[in-house]
Amino acid sequence: MIVAFDNTFLSLAFNPNTLPTPNFKTGEVTEFSKERVEKLIDDLSKKNGSVIVPSPCFSEMLCAVPDMARTVEMIGQSVAIDVFPFDARCAIELADINRKAFAANDKKSGVEAGWNQIKFDRQIAVVAQVNGAEIFYTDDKTQTIFAEKMGLKVLHTWDLDLPDKIKQPPLWEGGE
Repeated sequence: MIVAFDNTFLSLAFNPNTLPTPNFKTGEVTEFSKERVEKLIDDLSKKNGSVIVPSPCFSEMLCAVPDMARTVEMIGQSVAIDVFPFDARCAIELADINRKAFAANDKKSGVEAGWNQIKFDRQIAVVAQVNGAEIFYTDDKTQTIFAEKMGLKVLHTWDLDLPDKIKQPPLWEGGE
């Protein structure tokens, strides 16, 4: 399975100082977000899955990590995580998406954000789509909108299972 991570997921995996992004529908912070993402990466690795990291997300995440060189090395050594560029194929796909949005007189696709953020978020979603991601993982509202408009299934930290080591064990086994 091929999936893609945006900066919110990358940061939870690689930056120990990252605070979880609140659920944009409820405003609540998901408990154990970092552990949920780590479990997801472990599960994907066990299934020989791969994680697409759009290069704009990689750059954004590297701005905030305590040790950039170490993080680059860790991702470079990972067999499950690969950084993908915004290349010519992505540029063509994005141009088509933007042209359709302009023709529909909906340049921002109904998103309340600045034009630069919209362009950036669309680039990220296009990199995931063009490179075959089946699921796009993000906790960002605008990223969710664009990925879904492109036909990607989107999941968030609040959709992920807790690792077994964190789950509450049954209070008692059996009946009475």
